[in-house]
Amino acid sequence: MNWKTVKLDIMESGVAVLTMNRPETMNSVNDQFCADVQAACKEASENDAVKVLVITGAGKAWSSGGDISLLAKIKDPISAKEIYDASGELVTAIYEIKKPVIAALNGVVAGASVAACMACDLIIASEKARMGFTFMQLAFCPDSGASHFLIQKVGYHKALELLWFGKILNAEEAEKLGFFNKVVPHEECLPEAIRWAEALALQPLMTVGLDKKLLREAVRNDYYQQTELEAMYQVLTWSSEDFKEGCAAFAEKRKPVFKNR
Repeated sequence: MNWKTVKLDIMESGVAVLTMNRPETMNSVNDQFCADVQAACKEASENDAVKVLVITGAGKAWSSGGDISLLAKIKDPISAKEIYDASGELVTAIYEIKKPVIAALNGVVAGASVAACMACDLIIASEKARMGFTFMQLAFCPDSGASHFLIQKVGYHKALELLWFGKILNAEEAEKLGFFNKVVPHEECLPEAIRWAEALALQPLMTVGLDKKLLREAVRNDYYQQTELEAMYQVLTWSSEDFKEGCAAFAEKRKPVFKNR
């Protein structure tokens, strides 16, 4: 785990903190950064000691999007597609983690990194956080799945407003639009995200994972498809030891102790 641009710290509680660590460039995305984030996500995903992942940034930014040195490599459609794919693979690496992923949004997030942020399951934001839909400034369309997440969050008309006018949202505006779960004082951003993560780590993680899958499928399923999927997942949870423990704890008026099986 000798990565140059990220750090991964795994706690005894089962919470892992992935820190994007290019503060001198506001954690902007270049080739090395893409490779390191993907590798760290793979480690967190496959390591049984990790139950919940928190992603944050070093310095004043979560991530400011594409590094200008990366964008300068665009010479033709082929190189443009290669760069787009690298950025998209970074977001996909976050999105495909089956465990809960919480963004501790410590500062600015802009460009393609907005998609990486929205690929997380929960977002705890500092009062100093800013969310910038700055593609238009470079005459770029959104990439890396940003349009997919954006229209789900705010709908067609608001999404176009944000894109066409390059809107930069402050923490309060982003929370009102539903981008953030919670805004906290700056110094509480990472500690609060870790508290949420530690609380999740004590939940029945099989059910947590199935909830994540259910809500993602709900976006494209109709009512009948979704209720069938719910029924299938209910059967899976009913057969688990954690379900039996939950019922026993409820009857005995005590807190359940889940073992994730």
